[in-house]
Amino acid sequence: MDARAMQVRQTYQTEVTEECIAERRLWLAVIALAMEDWRFGTLRARREAQRFLFDDTYDFDCVCARAGLDPDSLRSKLVKIGRKIELEGPWERPLAA
Repeated sequence: MDARAMQVRQTYQTEVTEECIAERRLWLAVIALAMEDWRFGTLRARREAQRFLFDDTYDFDCVCARAGLDPDSLRSKLVKIGRKIELEGPWERPLAA
């Protein structure tokens, strides 16, 4: 993680304000949307999400820092989810009978 992302993380971990909480929620939503696109999006959306989640270290680290998350920990958990999906098959949304 670069020095700027570390500084952002430290700032956000020490200041708890309404604005800070709202901003964290925004960045958490960005990550959640990327994860949803990675799993259920169109082919293009899945590829872009995968690129962001696994290949784009700078942007991913900055977004995680602003969301109050550890990027390395999140990425390792996503890798485990990806492996599980490969072994068990994709998650499918249940169909109504």
